[in-house]
Amino acid sequence: GIPRVQVAAGTSNDEQPEVDVSDEEFLQFDTSGVPVIVTLTKVGKHYIVDATSEEESQMSSAVSISVNRQGHICGITKRGGIGLDPSIILDMISVAKHVSEQVINKLDSEIASAEAEEES
Repeated sequence: GIPRVQVAAGTSNDEQPEVDVSDEEFLQFDTSGVPVIVTLTKVGKHYIVDATSEEESQMSSAVSISVNRQGHICGITKRGGIGLDPSIILDMISVAKHVSEQVINKLDSEIASAEAEEES
């Protein structure tokens, strides 16, 4: 969960608001519709998933694709000066869907593990 935060306005215009972050109260929210973003950097004929800045310096272009839990594409952003053939973009989407499924499964596993530890 996310810690409950309460913000109280300052008494004057110059005073900073008072922020209280609870150590005990947490809010749960549904993340089932939240997409993950996978960036594929094209270097030559290969893709690098979530490249480092050094790897990106060698790129011809990069595409960031957000994919939700159901495998639906929520957004696509392209960077880099070189255009991409539509067949390349479709291939990148396919790779992003596969990678996002792995990322979501890993996140689910880590969250379940952390929640189990909290309950122990």
